Amino acid sequence: MALEALENITQKDYKFKNWAGIYSCKPQLYFQPTTIDEVSSVVKNARALGKTIVTVGSGHSPSNMCITNEWLMNLDKLNKVLGFEEFKDSHFADVSVEAGIRVFQINEYVATKNYAVQNLGSISEQSIAGIISTGTHGSSPFHGLVSSNIVNLTIVNGLGEVVFLDSENHPEVFRAALLSLGKIGIIVRATVRVVPAFNIKSTEEVITFEDLLESWDTLWTSSEFIRVWWYPYSRKCVLWRGNKTEDIPTKPRKSWWGTTLGRIFYETLLWLSCKIYTPLTPYVERFVFQRQYGKLGGKGNGNTAVATSVKAFNMDCLFSQFVNEWGCPLENGPQILRSLDHSISQANQNKEFYVHVPMEIRCSNTTLPSEPLDTKNRTVTSRGTVYGNILRPYLDNTPSGCRYTPLNSVTNSQLTLYINATIYRPFGYNTRIHEWYSIFEDTMSVAGGKPHWAKNFLGSTNNTAGEIKEESEYDDFEGRGLGRKIKEWYGDDLVAFRNIREQQDPDNVFLMNKEWAFRNGIANE
Repeated sequence: MALEALENITQKDYKFKNWAGIYSCKPQLYFQPTTIDEVSSVVKNARALGKTIVTVGSGHSPSNMCITNEWLMNLDKLNKVLGFEEFKDSHFADVSVEAGIRVFQINEYVATKNYAVQNLGSISEQSIAGIISTGTHGSSPFHGLVSSNIVNLTIVNGLGEVVFLDSENHPEVFRAALLSLGKIGIIVRATVRVVPAFNIKSTEEVITFEDLLESWDTLWTSSEFIRVWWYPYSRKCVLWRGNKTEDIPTKPRKSWWGTTLGRIFYETLLWLSCKIYTPLTPYVERFVFQRQYGKLGGKGNGNTAVATSVKAFNMDCLFSQFVNEWGCPLENGPQILRSLDHSISQANQNKEFYVHVPMEIRCSNTTLPSEPLDTKNRTVTSRGTVYGNILRPYLDNTPSGCRYTPLNSVTNSQLTLYINATIYRPFGYNTRIHEWYSIFEDTMSVAGGKPHWAKNFLGSTNNTAGEIKEESEYDDFEGRGLGRKIKEWYGDDLVAFRNIREQQDPDNVFLMNKEWAFRNGIANE
């Protein structure tokens, strides 16, 4: 199909902006295909004309990984549910969807069948292709990457070929596509393994920073779902723990920043502390913590609530933000947090830089069994994942040396710790991040950490694999690159990923935003 024949799905003069509003671009052409044949035709035309293609969904990734001045594709019109198959004896079902469907739409559909997505991140606005391609995870010692719930994928590769992938059909390509960063091909279909619908009974309590560290050895395996929000200037943490239940949902706790007035007031305080007077930041944190959590019960005496799984997993991400998240061995957590706490305290004392809150602390278990598990004895409240596949993605950023053990013997040594350093952009103001993020990244790297691919990791001129500019020529929030470290961290897995990438995309149709790919070692210059 010639490019002229695709006019009905093509738009010129389109401007793309990501959710955070940090990055934008004006591509030469913007496509919204409605069929797989149209996707294939766009790819074949791009190949013939020497163009590259970026595929975007909701634009929630805060980095500039998807920015391009060539061709941009959006799959929002490829959003149909294609099939639903129940396996009642095994207590799961498989839902097949077009890959542009948003996660919240999958949630809504499977809920009508009395099923639920097994594990989610903090939001459900992304496309299913997006959360697969970037290594999205939840927060649980018994669940890993969302991609482990994927049964199969269909991609359009760089030759315009439609390729079906699963654990038996092109398993190595499947491993690459399960965390591809959009560099292998365009995911056009996916089959997601879901489980009978469940609610989550959770407890939310305020603990001190020292309480967190003292309880570290037993805390992270104490519930199926768990997350911590750290407020370093208040010396407090909010601990949220949840388990599956068949109890009926209760009325949610009122949120101060969930009100219109509270939200605007909070963002205004942030703007004042970022743009007018930065030493105000710790006072803003303490005030907001008191307003949001002042009535919450303390250690061992928290508030209990029951919610649907989706409402329990998802959270209010508040304002436009930079996000820098790294994963590392969970056992290194106390050392990391003490180091970060010291850096934050010293910077506050010397008025060097300030952090925003909360800093989110989570865990996951990305170890995989050697063969599919028998799920016939599961119940609605059984812990853990019903795997869609047991293949580890080549670019999985979690520790690779951990060994799988049954759920009743999970230990901290198997778990990945995620720490999320968010810096808000109140009313679109670019708060300075470089000094704080450099310390954060150095601390995480020394402790065996690696960055989440889709976040705002900066790297350094010492570790980039791309061109180097004078330090003064970089914007404060501009990524320098981590290519040298990434080659060291991923080793043979990166080599295998590159080989598959070149096989599936020999003419580099998907090597969009080449500078990002080069400086971070995803491709050779």
